[in-house]
Amino acid sequence: MKCRALILSVLFILLSNTVFAANISGTIYDIELNELNNVIVEINSIPKQSFVSKNGQYSFEVSHGEYIISAKHEQGIAKETITIADNGSYNIDLILFPDFSEEEELLNESDLDISTPYIEPPEKNHSLYYLIGFILFIIITIIVIFRYTKKLETGLQEELKEIKKTDKEELESDLNEIIKFIKKQGGRTTQKDIRKNFPQSEAKISLMIAELEHKGRINKIKKGRGNIITLI
Repeated sequence: MKCRALILSVLFILLSNTVFAANISGTIYDIELNELNNVIVEINSIPKQSFVSKNGQYSFEVSHGEYIISAKHEQGIAKETITIADNGSYNIDLILFPDFSEEEELLNESDLDISTPYIEPPEKNHSLYYLIGFILFIIITIIVIFRYTKKLETGLQEELKEIKKTDKEELESDLNEIIKFIKKQGGRTTQKDIRKNFPQSEAKISLMIAELEHKGRINKIKKGRGNIITLI
């Protein structure tokens, strides 16, 4: 009787591991959505699973539960949390962003003591000069920003005039070419890649992307200092 119970327990454990298995897989990208090779990928399962992705792909077999998938490469790091409640396959793509943890540690470990402010002796107090210098700095900064903004607005207005002068059929053709390019990229690309593949100026590309977004043909997602463009 005891032997039979032991056999049933072993079979239950084996069946549990089989029934409650799920597959997590995906592709690893850098910040510009290029596939990365030789990335270290880990998942905090028990026991922990870790391997080096040679071709930009990864895959894990796990049971039900909540997991953290992390990836590390010289171009950055990524971390995603996923909850497995059902059997089947789960696709989680990882986008690596630059890792600034070392810089933060250096700042935290700095010996600079800012807890006690330095009080300059009255006879050497140059606060008035500091105030005048600060005011001058603010004035110069405002002038520079104003001139740059004015120049940018003028450039955009000129580009807008050129676009308005352009024949509607030609403009629609250019917009369709951008849509075709995004489709060739799998329905997802970056604004930087669009600029690289089209001869128009950066301002005109930005205006055409804004026009496509206004027409509801694309979505523009801000990522870092660039934009990710996806088809709707």
